[in-house]
Amino acid sequence: MALKGNLRDFNTTQLFNLINLARKTGTLTIETRDGRAKLCFKEGKLIYAGLEGEDDRLVTILLKAGKISEEQARTIRARSDIKNDRELGLLLINAGYVSQEDVVQSVREHTLETVYQLFNWTEGMFRFEPNVLLPVEGRITVPIDLENVIMEGSRRLKESARLEEELPNLDMALKFTDRPDARMRTINLTVEEWRVVSFINPRNTIRQIAQYTCLYGRSRHFPRLKSRRPIVARRGDASGRDAA
Repeated sequence: MALKGNLRDFNTTQLFNLINLARKTGTLTIETRDGRAKLCFKEGKLIYAGLEGEDDRLVTILLKAGKISEEQARTIRARSDIKNDRELGLLLINAGYVSQEDVVQSVREHTLETVYQLFNWTEGMFRFEPNVLLPVEGRITVPIDLENVIMEGSRRLKESARLEEELPNLDMALKFTDRPDARMRTINLTVEEWRVVSFINPRNTIRQIAQYTCLYGRSRHFPRLKSRRPIVARRGDASGRDAA
């Protein structure tokens, strides 16, 4: 019998806890104003997570992860003889373009980043159908322990709340202060933070930078960068015009 209800009464964290503790197998569908998601579980482990309208084919996942180039992706998409992701993965591994670890890691990270978005979905309906799985033949699935997902998802929720306090408007743009070069040379930043810095200009809002760099859930970088003085927030739209 399907379990269904409202996220206001039974949130995503509680759903994952139930599936984890009961070692459930089945498909969870969540529908909100933000979108529609489908997740598959096998004996309490997450094996698939997808958002409606999102391209989750292996070629796209590997391209986003930086494991293959745009040119390689175009070549793969143009081939009609590759039937599914498993076949593609085997072909790429045998050709030496990627390793098995590259494929597994990329699929795992894509699945996790998809499911972490759902922790912010607080209104909508859900339906869990036990012992019913989406057709996953041909897909590459990586079983993921839900306990770790729940812990990280909860941490990101708290981080998101803290971010909203420090940066209440994600549609603000960031810009450099006058003559920031000298100060920037003395700042120690992580690789991820330098990547964020490369996108800072008056045309990009904080929200856009987070999307470009896949940093939703890791948005702690923005307050940290903003506190370093060479970078300040400016009110206005993405065109760079300050608000009146």
